[in-house]
Amino acid sequence: MLNFLKKTIMKKTTIQSMLFVFLFVIGTGSLLAQDVGFGVKGGLNLANMTIEDANDKNIRPGFHLGVSAKLPLTDQFAIQPELLYSTKGVEMNYDEDFLGIDIADGESDFKFAYLDIPVYLVFNLSEDFNFHFGPYVGFLLDAEVDTDAEVLDFFDIDDNEDLDRDHFKSTEFGLSGGLGFEFGSFKTGFNYNHGLTQVAEDDDPAEVLLGDAKNNVIQVYVGLLF
Repeated sequence: MLNFLKKTIMKKTTIQSMLFVFLFVIGTGSLLAQDVGFGVKGGLNLANMTIEDANDKNIRPGFHLGVSAKLPLTDQFAIQPELLYSTKGVEMNYDEDFLGIDIADGESDFKFAYLDIPVYLVFNLSEDFNFHFGPYVGFLLDAEVDTDAEVLDFFDIDDNEDLDRDHFKSTEFGLSGGLGFEFGSFKTGFNYNHGLTQVAEDDDPAEVLLGDAKNNVIQVYVGLLF
C-alpha cells in the first residue's frame, strides 16, 4: 500500500513539473512573440534502443499524442514547445556471454510510456515547409517488461512485475529534429528523437539486460492548428 501511494505521488509530482515547464516556456515565449498558435498532434512511433546489433526486428511500434504551441520570432524563425504522451521501448533477443560464462539468455519486450517536452527552434524554409530541431526532456510514467530470461545461470526473470518503473531512470534527455509541412490548419511531418540518457538504472538487473542503451524513436505525425 505504501509503495502504491509512493508511486502515485511521484507520478502526480512528475505531471505537475512537466506542466510547469511547458507553461513556463509558452509564457516566456509569449513575451517575445506575437500571434501565438496552438495545435494538437499525434501519430506513429517506431521505437528502438541503442543496443548492440539493433535492427528492424527490434522496433517496437507505438504512438504519441499531445499539444503544441508555435511562437513566431520572425518571418523565418519560431519557437515550438510541445507536450506529448509517447510510447517507447524495444523488442530484443539476447544471448550474452563473458569468458564462456552465460550472462543473459532469453528475450524481453520493453514497453515504456513517457511524457516528453521537446522545445524546437523552427526554421521556415517556405510558407508551408519547415525544419525544426531542439532538445527534449522526458519523464517516465510507466514501464512494463515482458521477459523470459535467465541471468548468470541462476537469476530467472519471467514475470513483468520483476522489472517495473523503479528499475529505470525517471528522467530522460535527448535531441529531436525533423521536417514539417503546414497546409492551412492541417500539419504533418516526421521527427527523429535521439536519447542521450541511459534508460536503465545503474547497478540494476535492467542494466544487465540493456547495458547503457538509450531510446531512439522515429515519429510520423499529423495535427491541427488553431
